[in-house]
Amino acid sequence: MSRRFTGGIVLLLSVASATTLVSACTPPMPPDVLAARAEAQITCQSGSLNVSVPEIFAGSMMAVGDALTSVCPDQTVVEVGEQDAAPVALIDAAPDQAALDAFAKERCDGGPALVIPAFAYPVSLAYNVIGVEGLTITPDAMAGILNGTVTSFEDPLITDANAGFDLAGLPPIALLGLEKPQGAVQAMTSWVAQQAPSTWSSGVTGTLPAATPLASTTDLIGELTAAEGTVAVLPSFTAINNVIPTAAVPVQGTDPNGVEFDTVLTADDVQLRKVGTGATTVSTDASGNIVLAPAIGGVPDMTVFDPIAAKIVLADGQPLVGWPIIGFAHLLVCDSQTDPLPLAFAQYLVRLAGQGALESFGATPLPEPVRVKTFVPLRVTVSTDASSASPSSS
Repeated sequence: MSRRFTGGIVLLLSVASATTLVSACTPPMPPDVLAARAEAQITCQSGSLNVSVPEIFAGSMMAVGDALTSVCPDQTVVEVGEQDAAPVALIDAAPDQAALDAFAKERCDGGPALVIPAFAYPVSLAYNVIGVEGLTITPDAMAGILNGTVTSFEDPLITDANAGFDLAGLPPIALLGLEKPQGAVQAMTSWVAQQAPSTWSSGVTGTLPAATPLASTTDLIGELTAAEGTVAVLPSFTAINNVIPTAAVPVQGTDPNGVEFDTVLTADDVQLRKVGTGATTVSTDASGNIVLAPAIGGVPDMTVFDPIAAKIVLADGQPLVGWPIIGFAHLLVCDSQTDPLPLAFAQYLVRLAGQGALESFGATPLPEPVRVKTFVPLRVTVSTDASSASPSSS
């Protein structure tokens, strides 16, 4: 039976106390202690940095910037449009090499550029059906909606999974989308390609040909909230912030502890979002750049996910499985020898304080083992010297 689980400024962090007892004769410190030491201080810069942001994530970089300015008053951040020539760009999916090269050429004056993951975001099917919340959409039903073959809420692929709902007499399903590729759609089509390959044969795509295309997220949200029967693939927090219901999805399998599960999950559970991020795949290149594939399926890879660091608390008998459709935003950064602001901002974003600001915005923090990996390309100093926890001047 299915179950529903729903100058140098020292940042004084609670983990700092774990790094005080160090001597030359002690063994090498473990990665978590080294990471704690890296969190202990930040070198402030002076100046204003433009960061380009896609409309769907408007406000996310200002959340990080405001947190940064609170400890570095002379270091400010301004969000600009995604097409503006800023030396730092937030994008909603992993870039390919061509996109990274184009960013370096156009925005870094041909100098080097870095790419790192910035945060995770759960993806859902948002829907407008008056008086109906808590619909479950199976992978086959989702695939049919996305490819245009399921056009009625009375389709057996939907009603069979929602026996407690009266779905008779509803308007036809009208799928909405954006004209340009979206990371949320890429994550959703990754999921249906994995879970329902016989129904979804288009592979991983960034757009949905069966959808009515709209020019902007604002237009999409406006149409979705105005017309009953409309549905759209969106970051879950975008739907939740606009008071739009999102569909639950079934998951089944075996968790990393060997516990079998067959349940239905919702995207509004913060803990489930965090666990789901661990199903990603990490890729690096020779320059140390890091990109993350969409996290699909909900079962975390324990080399990628740390339940203790994520503060995961499971109920008795609850499997370690999370929301199964998660995208990752990435940060493109000019690695300038003359302008320290882009790299300094990126360094702060991946610190616990920056990730906390993003979580307050509605995003999901990076899995801890992945977050620590970003310290290398961003050149976050991780000293084994006990004196590194002391304040330093900029």
